[in-house]
Amino acid sequence: MSDLKSQIPDFQTIMLPMLKLLEDGQPKKLNEVMDLLTSHFNLTDEHLKIKVPSGQMGLFRNRVGWTRSYLKNAGLIHYPGRGIYQITDYGKKFLNSNPTELRLKHLKKMPEYKEWIATFNQGQSETVDVVETKNGVSQTPEEILASTVEQLRKQLATELLDKLKENSFSYFENFVIALLQEMGYGAFREESAVVTGQTGDNGVDGIIYQDRLGLESVYIQAKRFTNGTVGSPDIRNFIGSLALQGVNKGVFLTTSRFSESAIKTAQDSKQQKIVLIDGKELANLAIEYNLGVQIDKKISIKKIDLDYFEE
Repeated sequence: MSDLKSQIPDFQTIMLPMLKLLEDGQPKKLNEVMDLLTSHFNLTDEHLKIKVPSGQMGLFRNRVGWTRSYLKNAGLIHYPGRGIYQITDYGKKFLNSNPTELRLKHLKKMPEYKEWIATFNQGQSETVDVVETKNGVSQTPEEILASTVEQLRKQLATELLDKLKENSFSYFENFVIALLQEMGYGAFREESAVVTGQTGDNGVDGIIYQDRLGLESVYIQAKRFTNGTVGSPDIRNFIGSLALQGVNKGVFLTTSRFSESAIKTAQDSKQQKIVLIDGKELANLAIEYNLGVQIDKKISIKKIDLDYFEE
């Protein structure tokens, strides 16, 4: 997937090809422009399936959208109708100079782009670009924002995991029970779960009763490791405990990692279905279900309401 992603051109690379595709002066719809650019860059359906980090839009489509915005801000294209793009006389004049590339450094020299910068950077001592370069690839604002959010999330996950490692075994056992309940196991009933384990126990640390009568149960093993990995003996002990209890569903959670042999042991289990949750996944689930974390700041990203401006 990463190789495919690296083959998708960044929004600056798209600028000149997109402008040239509009050179005939005919208005073109977004889908038509997308098809032409997809063909120009030899992109496949697999490329087009790759999403921006938020997962809300195709990565290539998002980059084409930002290319369009920059070309419009520079006066190279305009929108004669909703979702329709057309080259301007200024855009034709620029192409007549036979440019070999078109990037932000070129836009900054164009009158309309300078005017746009002046309008939206009043009161600032200098212009701040809304693009960063990562491994030589220009990122759109959505990509930059998503990357920043991901870095903050990783740091939060690290801090959360450190806190779990600092607390007692019994605290960790109660934490994983609470997490599974927040995820919907036990239908959110307080009495749906019990903690059964003891410190250092190789057996069962907790049970979640899926239904009120306890006919469906999920057994839990929690290992709070400050270092090292969970090995296959731990998994075999858990499988044995499940067999003694006559149950076939188990969740093994740890603040650490699972060794390859441990993962294989769980996968090879035929009678018992074992789900493994390592420290990384555990922290991410806690963040997703707001357990042990709280919202610090909220940022609202707004977009234009096109229907509002329809006459």
